Amino acid sequence: MMIDWIDFGKVSAERDENLSEYFFENGVLQEVVKNRFNFLVLGRKGAGKTAVFQHLRENPGKYLKDGDRLESLSLQDYSWDVHSLLAADGKAASIAYIQSWKYIIYLLAVSKIAESEKVSGKLKTASKIVRRIYGSPAPSLGELIGQKIFQLTRLKLPSGALGMADMDIDNMSIEGGEIAFSDVKSDPTLQSSLNQSIERLTGIFEDAMAEYLGNGGRFFVAFDRIDEAWDATSYEASQMIISGLIGACEYINLKFQGSVRPIVFLREDIFETLELNDKNKLKTDCGELLAWNKSALTRLVLERVNFFARSNSQNEIAKVDELFDRDQMRQQRAPFDHIMLRTMVRPRDFIRFLQLTKQDMVERRDNAFEHEEVNPDRLECQAIYNAEAKYSEWLVDELKDEWRAQFPTINKLFEAIQGIGSTNFSADELRTSLARIGLICSESEIKSHLKFLYDNSIIGFRIGKSNQWKFRCFFNSQGFVESDIYKVHDGIHKGLNLTETRTTTQPA
Repeated sequence: MMIDWIDFGKVSAERDENLSEYFFENGVLQEVVKNRFNFLVLGRKGAGKTAVFQHLRENPGKYLKDGDRLESLSLQDYSWDVHSLLAADGKAASIAYIQSWKYIIYLLAVSKIAESEKVSGKLKTASKIVRRIYGSPAPSLGELIGQKIFQLTRLKLPSGALGMADMDIDNMSIEGGEIAFSDVKSDPTLQSSLNQSIERLTGIFEDAMAEYLGNGGRFFVAFDRIDEAWDATSYEASQMIISGLIGACEYINLKFQGSVRPIVFLREDIFETLELNDKNKLKTDCGELLAWNKSALTRLVLERVNFFARSNSQNEIAKVDELFDRDQMRQQRAPFDHIMLRTMVRPRDFIRFLQLTKQDMVERRDNAFEHEEVNPDRLECQAIYNAEAKYSEWLVDELKDEWRAQFPTINKLFEAIQGIGSTNFSADELRTSLARIGLICSESEIKSHLKFLYDNSIIGFRIGKSNQWKFRCFFNSQGFVESDIYKVHDGIHKGLNLTETRTTTQPA
């Protein structure tokens, strides 16, 4: 019986032990790797960035050439507070942290290469410096940005050598006792000394990598979970640190012509808030958007379902429609389309909705007071209806969490929409409802709020005499247009307890 074996995997890629078995993405990795100018993978929360990152880390041979190397870094436990001390004084916010990120990327490259093969020349000298500072030829990211980095405030490199390869690293010194985070934080002189040491070491590592990579091969370093520090208390510092990372990646890509290849997996909404020169050009020339359509999501769901079918010696499902007990639901839509209209067209949304659908079926099957029998051989359309309320609450919470740091006003906007009580509303109704909860808005502010809601697919609108509602997640190229009436996304209705206003046509 399908109800006993069917599964859809985990919502969170980090917790999904089977991800590599049924991983599917829409080609973004191939595009990033083959185009040496690309170093940004952008997507909304839930679009699958961490899944793509994790798959690249676990299966580099599928995407990289012989001789390429990869270092994958999840910044989940990164020392953001330590990095906040590494800004170069007197520089603009957009470039303040470029030097420190270059240092980290180059040091990781030197360590990774020296760990895996016998090196000579400048790279051998650079590797000796790393060992001398950190006590290891290949320090972890935690060690790299941990307590030992403060010893660089007292770094003295040997002088008198004709070149870097002749440098007597045994005479390199880091004088004095332990330096603590609090010492550096309270002493501008120590901070300046730390940054001078990082700048000099960065130059040494850069020269070493240039000499080594002149012989061929590429070094990739991938960064994920960069939004871990993205909260209300560290918002401004996080902006500058992330801007520095992107600036460093841009510099390195141009400097090494693709032989040193940083790849940054970043939420699109966070990227849009950063202060970067030529940001739109950077996004166009160096970025890949992790976006989904119906065909790709169908494939993703079937890959997951069929993995569990094979694991349980069941026949594979050839078409997604075969999962459901009916061909059509309300408004003559197929069950998969019904679900899609309640998502933001992200893998996370589909996985959660299908999880809740199965959960409803299991709970009703095992409930002694449930009078109607559950169909154990297919996903019930009735269970899809039943799951909508829980899913809608989950989706509202996801959207709030996505924007809680950079735009906390989203909570007020949801409260105002909930106060209106209807799925359809006008700009004036939104303004009045916001005023009732203490947020007085001008006409331009209301327009800005409506645009934000549209850009995040929370509301849609109709154009001209068309009966079709335009939501950004379904019509990605459609820009915001002022309208007499706006409609709340179908996936949010129940979570906000809205009364549905019947209209004729919605996007298919």
